[in-house]
Amino acid sequence: METALRKGFRKFRGLPWTLKLCSWGKYRYLDFLLSVLAAAFEAASVRVPELREELASWEEGRTFALGVLPKGPAITLVREDGRVRYLGKGLRSPRVSFLFKNLDAALPVFSGLMGSHHAVAESRILVNGSISGAMELSRALISVETHLFPGFILKRILKRPPPFDFRRLILRGKVWGAVACILVRRGFGRKTPP
Repeated sequence: METALRKGFRKFRGLPWTLKLCSWGKYRYLDFLLSVLAAAFEAASVRVPELREELASWEEGRTFALGVLPKGPAITLVREDGRVRYLGKGLRSPRVSFLFKNLDAALPVFSGLMGSHHAVAESRILVNGSISGAMELSRALISVETHLFPGFILKRILKRPPPFDFRRLILRGKVWGAVACILVRRGFGRKTPP
């Protein structure tokens, strides 16, 4: 016996425009989260010592991207002057890119339900570029995620989350504050920077 709520959901999902509405919502959600991740890369590259050490080995002008196939949202970033700068939305000739196969493959990773290592194991992510460059980008991404997500999400997305002491909590607060400032300055991901 079905409840009235289940019957209502089934009727709603049967409407012809429901699939487009769901796809539009997923696209907008992932677009916003990629904008937040770009701002987090910029903020963490200035403030987090582990990320600065990782970026020190990268050559000047290295571009990398994160995105969703086939026509999903994407961001491109570049290493300049020892830090990361956001180039804008879309794939702009990146040296290394992590591309999710579709919106549904990217949703659990960006929602904090699944780690990137789990997504790679399930073949949800495609790597375009050199494997060594992908590993370096993966280490940088883990450093950013460590200072962006709260502890209960980190336990799900990282194999071994780092222990947090008071200094690291202060650093996380500084990164969050800088991310908020960057997002407000950019209009929450609507504009592409100059």
